[in-house]
Amino acid sequence: MMCYTIEEIKDKTIPIAKKHGISRMCLFGSYAREEANDDSDVDLYVDKGKMTSLIKYMAFVYDLEDELQCHVDVVTTGIKDKIFLDNIQNEGVVLYEE
Repeated sequence: MMCYTIEEIKDKTIPIAKKHGISRMCLFGSYAREEANDDSDVDLYVDKGKMTSLIKYMAFVYDLEDELQCHVDVVTTGIKDKIFLDNIQNEGVVLYEE
């Protein structure tokens, strides 16, 4: 797998977010810190918007992984871990917002 720039990730993921009714999507982790390597996955934090079922969630993740050709971790706004949320807040890069 190749490393992407933040702009490349944005270009590849925004159409998918729109297709699946996502209202907000942020990049975090190694790509947001610009420390990614060939083995890095893409970490996204999303406001689910209209994505209301597990099947829709899985279809969203599948479309992302198909487009990016790598593993994608998607965390939704339902997470309660304050340390994790603080980390996303501090390093997150907004890719898309309705």
